Amino acid sequence: MRARQSLALALIVAATALTGGCAEQKNRETTTEPGTTASSGPATTTPAPSWEGKAPQEDAMRRATRALDAVEPDGASRVDQGMEDLARGLDKTFTPKENRPHTFDIACQAPANRTMTLTLARGGAESEWEVTCGDREADQFNIPAGSRFTARIPAAGQHTQGLMEWRLNSVAPADVEGCKDDIGGCEE
Repeated sequence: MRARQSLALALIVAATALTGGCAEQKNRETTTEPGTTASSGPATTTPAPSWEGKAPQEDAMRRATRALDAVEPDGASRVDQGMEDLARGLDKTFTPKENRPHTFDIACQAPANRTMTLTLARGGAESEWEVTCGDREADQFNIPAGSRFTARIPAAGQHTQGLMEWRLNSVAPADVEGCKDDIGGCEE
């Protein structure tokens, strides 16, 4: 009879130890940092798509260049070009040196679907345009001959991956298609 009591006591102690260990493990899993909230279920957020390594970024640069090449007019003369990270944005003032119209062409590439807002400004005129990342053809904006103008895209934040490549070309007046002034606007 004493053996049964000892066996029963041993089973109770073992069950208590196992239950306590499981409870301690569950407590560790739901303990959070100060200022955060514990979740009782599995995590439902998925990490943002990202570029792992150098190869995806190089591929993105090639796609951006192809998109810019797709819209470049035949008689265009390159005035300026550059590339910026989406994380930093773009804030650049251009001073055209020739009294000819220009095109400001921009292509965006990112590991996830993304749009950005481009603001073109000259004097008191300003216009906003939405640019979508990943398009096969760059967005092209016509800038009439005249004084300097500014192109701005707000910084997307330090953890945002992606790039934008842009070109400023001077073109012959006959090569301007569509609205001749994408800053001041056109009557349709």
